[in-house]
Amino acid sequence: MAVGRNDRCPCGSGRKYKKCCARLERTVFSPAALILALLVLVGLGVAASTLMSPPEEPETTGGRVWSAEHGHWHDAPGGDSARPAGEPIPQPPGPAPPGKVWSPEHGHWHDAR
Repeated sequence: MAVGRNDRCPCGSGRKYKKCCARLERTVFSPAALILALLVLVGLGVAASTLMSPPEEPETTGGRVWSAEHGHWHDAPGGDSARPAGEPIPQPPGPAPPGKVWSPEHGHWHDAR
């Protein structure tokens, strides 16, 4: 026999079914709640993959090249006409920023490892 909304809950709590187990069944296992949870998970997955993937632009853009190894853009080799290609870039004057090392090959600071 089916339990009515205003009947005592069969779990033995002494409350009406609508205020006890019916509420749990309606909120936790409802199709709307499951669809919402699925949409949230899909959205989080899309956001994570977008943030963690390299740009979907060409490998070179405006004299810059994407470095998958470093996860950022570098100046393209030979991009600076004042400096011959392959010549190391001197470190800027002053002390190194904390936790950084100068890369003469790339011409910018990298995280120290």
